[in-house]
Amino acid sequence: MNWVYWLFAVLAVLVAVSLSAEAVLEARDRARFPPPGQLVEVQGRRLSLVCKGHAAGPTVIVEQGAGSPSTLWWPLQDRLAAFTRVCTYDRAGYQWSDPVAGERTLEARVNDLHSVLLAARVPGPYVLVGHSYGGPLVRLYTHLYPTEVVGLVLVDTPEEAVILRPSYDEYAKKIRYFAKALEIASRFGLLRVAAAFMNHVPAGMDEKSYQAMKAAMVRPDFFRAMGDDPISLSREPETLRQLSGAGSLKDLAVVVITHRKPFPGPAAVLEEGWIDGQRRLADLSSRGELLVAEQSNHMIPLEEPDIIVNAIRSMTNTLTLR
Repeated sequence: MNWVYWLFAVLAVLVAVSLSAEAVLEARDRARFPPPGQLVEVQGRRLSLVCKGHAAGPTVIVEQGAGSPSTLWWPLQDRLAAFTRVCTYDRAGYQWSDPVAGERTLEARVNDLHSVLLAARVPGPYVLVGHSYGGPLVRLYTHLYPTEVVGLVLVDTPEEAVILRPSYDEYAKKIRYFAKALEIASRFGLLRVAAAFMNHVPAGMDEKSYQAMKAAMVRPDFFRAMGDDPISLSREPETLRQLSGAGSLKDLAVVVITHRKPFPGPAAVLEEGWIDGQRRLADLSSRGELLVAEQSNHMIPLEEPDIIVNAIRSMTNTLTLR
């Protein structure tokens, strides 16, 4: 049986070496890719915030989707900065933002953003832009801090009827299990090896930003945050229900942008009732507007960024003139 002991010994050495190498490479990445903006302290943690532009009018704040680092929005942020003040940030565990252990509530996430904006003295009022999972968050922000928000742009965000059903619960659980598996793999550097073959830089993004994003997306913290995002919607049905109701946003400026091409793969479970939900989101305000990105599936910021840029430009111009 000596060979069994040798096998376990070799495996133990490989595990130790892999864990140590990953820790060294993560430290190297942090040195290679320092935070591009501010690290704002919130309750003893630091959250990454990048603000650009100095135009008059409301400040645009972007809340990204689950598993989507703010880097994906930087090409749009550069375009938006030409005519408005705009900030992107990362929730806990994403990119340069410190992680948080355990499950988190939707309100905890929203309060993080509120605290960041206060601590960094980002001037209001705000136009909140939420993509996907970010949509319920910016709606909850508007519910908790209504005097700070003058407009909402909801980019392919799920409405309550799509979320509050068993099929979504099963979908969110699968994402969490998948993210947990990737978190474990990332601890041993396996995803870092796979990422080395991903060299296609998204349109509008420079090489350095892309490499920084890749470095952040192979760390365990990223997958822990990614796994808890979707399932958090299932955990808080009452929080979501309190955001519902036609006219509940009164005459707030609201633009809803939705996809035309169906969700791919397992996400297709969200397609049932999706467009009806998008109409209900637009009906939250007497000034609600529904736009369709004809050439896009869920990743409208990458596939049809013009429709988002134009919607934000129109909204900020109108609000500045009021």
